[in-house]
Amino acid sequence: MKQLYRSFSLLILLSLNLSAFSQGNGILYGLVTDGGQKDAPLSFASIGVRFIGMGTTSDIDGNYRLAGIPTGTYEVEFSYLGYETVKKQVTIGVGEEVSLNASLVPSGVELSEVVIRGQAVGQRAAINQQINSNTIVNVISKEKLQELPDQNAAEAVGRLAGVSVYRDAGEGQRVTIRGISPRFNNITINGERLPSTEELDRSVDLSMISPDMLDGVELYKAIRPDMDGDAVGGAVNFTVRKADEGFRATAKALGTYNDLREDFGNYRTSASMSNRFFNNKIGIIATGNYQRINRGNEFIDLSYEKLGFDPETEKPILALAALNLGDKLEDRIRYGGSLTMDYDIAQNHSVMFSSNVGFTERDRLQYRRRYRKANNYQEYDIRQTFSDTRLWSNSLSGEHHIGKFDITWRGSASQSDQNTPRAFSLRFRENSGLGSAIPVTDTNNPNELIKFFKNDLSNTGMRDSRWQTSTVDEDHRTFQLDLKYNFSISKFINGYIKTGGKYKRVTRGRDKSEDFIRPYLAGENPAQDDPHLFVTANNSNNPPILLANFLGDYNNENFFGGQYDMLPGTQEIRDDINTLVEGVDINAYNEFYGTNYQLGDALPYNGHIDIEKALAFYERYKDDYLVNGQVDLEDYDGEEEIYAAYLMSEINLGKRLMVVGGVRMEDTQQNYTSRSGTPLEEGEGGTGFIELIDVSASQGYREFLPMVQSRFKMNESMDIRAAATKTLARPNFFNLVPWERINSSEQEIDRGKPDLKHTTAWNYDLFLSFYNKFGMFTVGGFYKKLENIDFITTRTIIDDPTFQGYSLTEPINAEGTTIVKGIEFDLQGNLNSLGNSFLSGFVFGANLTLAESETFYPLFDVETEFIPTPPFFITTVIDTFRSGPMVGQADIIANAMLGYEKKGFSCRLSLTYQGDALSPGDAGIGRANSGVGILPEQDFFDKSITRLDFALKQRLDKAGQFTLLFNLNNITNQKEAAFLGIDAQLLEEEEVFGLTGDIGIMYKFRKKP
Repeated sequence: MKQLYRSFSLLILLSLNLSAFSQGNGILYGLVTDGGQKDAPLSFASIGVRFIGMGTTSDIDGNYRLAGIPTGTYEVEFSYLGYETVKKQVTIGVGEEVSLNASLVPSGVELSEVVIRGQAVGQRAAINQQINSNTIVNVISKEKLQELPDQNAAEAVGRLAGVSVYRDAGEGQRVTIRGISPRFNNITINGERLPSTEELDRSVDLSMISPDMLDGVELYKAIRPDMDGDAVGGAVNFTVRKADEGFRATAKALGTYNDLREDFGNYRTSASMSNRFFNNKIGIIATGNYQRINRGNEFIDLSYEKLGFDPETEKPILALAALNLGDKLEDRIRYGGSLTMDYDIAQNHSVMFSSNVGFTERDRLQYRRRYRKANNYQEYDIRQTFSDTRLWSNSLSGEHHIGKFDITWRGSASQSDQNTPRAFSLRFRENSGLGSAIPVTDTNNPNELIKFFKNDLSNTGMRDSRWQTSTVDEDHRTFQLDLKYNFSISKFINGYIKTGGKYKRVTRGRDKSEDFIRPYLAGENPAQDDPHLFVTANNSNNPPILLANFLGDYNNENFFGGQYDMLPGTQEIRDDINTLVEGVDINAYNEFYGTNYQLGDALPYNGHIDIEKALAFYERYKDDYLVNGQVDLEDYDGEEEIYAAYLMSEINLGKRLMVVGGVRMEDTQQNYTSRSGTPLEEGEGGTGFIELIDVSASQGYREFLPMVQSRFKMNESMDIRAAATKTLARPNFFNLVPWERINSSEQEIDRGKPDLKHTTAWNYDLFLSFYNKFGMFTVGGFYKKLENIDFITTRTIIDDPTFQGYSLTEPINAEGTTIVKGIEFDLQGNLNSLGNSFLSGFVFGANLTLAESETFYPLFDVETEFIPTPPFFITTVIDTFRSGPMVGQADIIANAMLGYEKKGFSCRLSLTYQGDALSPGDAGIGRANSGVGILPEQDFFDKSITRLDFALKQRLDKAGQFTLLFNLNNITNQKEAAFLGIDAQLLEEEEVFGLTGDIGIMYKFRKKP
């Protein structure tokens, strides 16, 4: 470690000393355009001044600037992989700033053909950016984004090497980079971090970001000192560019079909416009998008209990304890837009304003049937949830070039809001639901378990109803300033020194509420006061309100292909049961439920719970609902202030060797406020607290993050890159909150941990790349060492006499060092340079990541052995740690693509594979670390998936203004499943969401300047 610090110090001191002898005094600048794409700006083209070894690359807008050129006449070379090299002569005088533009054309291809070859153009743009980058990065260009069938940014990022996707109802939401959880990744727009959109962690829902509003995607796997340090997995940056010259407009409209629901009523639209005004001084780009998509899905989930140990294998004997059947009907509405304005004040001074906003509205109606063998009951419930999430980001930035100095600054304001104004549920329970003992040999068969339930619908009564609300908001305010000095020591040594600072203030708060009623308790049963409104089971002093009152006409006969029955009871029972409408005021009854029964009519059982009847119950009795004070314990307010500063340098030794090194310092101050309390037991009301206390806590820490990277070009078609970087990750917000809930009736304690340590990581990368006019092949390895990973665990208290035997759930830091390592292969290629032959239309790509990880989880178990003599039993407690893979770490991640484009036609077949991975589950308080069980045999893994997608485009007119679009997603109707145990033999979860398809039109218009 000391040697690495010395290396950074020497590198910076060397660059400072060398810069003092810099003799360069000229500046060359200009614009590089793509002659094959109607002179569109050509990003990341190489510009080199021959014979003196100086060079640079064009930025995302095609502009370049090279300072410190010695006085003289030179030949400047403009190059771009797959394009003809252009050489121009220029003379640089003392103190002169000389403009030199260049237009490059693709090699071996007629220009009339280039315009429609979007796949090859997009691939080349990505390759050139990766080749010219001073770090290790994977890229999706704007052109490539337009060719993908992906409906959101998460799906697009998931096609890059080393990236796997977390999905919800089949739709990508968050990404894992090299097996590192989404909360460890940095998600930015133009370098500015986005606020979290998740309730419990720091991750960002990328489904809120439409690919149509982006100019490209950059995945940094090794960061620089001038980037935020909280990027253990990596940094995903969505780029926004300046407007090009001339009015441009694009509009896209597609209709979408959902196969699972046979729904044709889905659609998505987007539009963008751009232009420059006042002699090209001011540019404006505006985009907008709107989407309605059916994301309904069917799911089952199972849980198991430990019966003991097999004496021969010494492995736990697990038996099915519960089975849930669920059918979720969900509509998602997404809309958003962006506005980018730039002002070129003068040749070397510009400012840019960028604003991006995204909204997601979700309307979910979930029907569920639950078998609880371990608890001896069966339940039916319905839940309706309305929620909306907003993500908003504004930034104002400036660039100023003064001689050899570059000054950049940026201020930003970003915010996310998650609002759930209604999460309403109504639940019915059949107590003593098991009809007979279940043979041990059948306990892991869901269909066999179902057979042993009595399905006594005449005794299935209302258990409870709940009305929940929640809001979570996060606000970011940042300002940063960077100063860069460009130097040239000799004809073969040049580079820059860069320093800067950043201030970021993050505030976050959560406010939850819950009202509930429990009619199984006599004091909360509306049937006691309004018996005329309910058909009840008149078998006790507190007659249950029967399920039959609330049934509607929902029926999914093909649920899971007809494998399970979602409706009450069985078909035979539904045909025979005869629950009569009696003992009620029939007029009041019909008015309340919206029915038209006569006294003596039989209530039908051919549907699940009706949401309108459930809501009618709430509206009538909402004033009788009780406030659940326990939920208030999870409210909190928090603040983080981060002060950062860095110093770095890049040195180019001729055309072959580039070294970047430096150090970043981040100082973090955290303050959180929440509440602690002990809830009253149910018999005492269960709605208040004993000793409700406001609690505050704070902590601070400072980290120095040294980083060094190098690139060595062995020749014009091969380079090797190496990087050693230190990064960090701050714990999830709620894990730091100083809250505590002690529930004596359930013998449970939940609490946060304000002194939880942050995670640090050393990251090592080594990559070799080969490239030519046909494409690029990269192979490399990575190795990460993580300290103090935090996660949530549940254990039994054995060392505190006051709470001995209580279950304690809290976040902790992992013992030992977590290791993540792997190897990546990435191939991108096309035959575009073969001219106009048939083969020239092929574009292909594939990447493969082989990875493994090891971290440490708690291993806690209590075993009681009965003996014939006093004390008659022996209790053995195991409280230690065990090793296992990281949550979300897939051993194999692979993508493959084959495309073809010719004469206005373009198609693309894409395959994605993700191997088995320890499931993230529903991480949070109340569930021990996601898919991590108490024992290794109780871990559950997300089953490997293979998705196949297809995209087709056909130009409809010679001008290329109208294009037909056709996409198919999840062609193979891939299910998502999780299995229990190391050998993955027991099904834990399974979800079906089906195939989706799009068809529509894209319109493009461009007015020449």
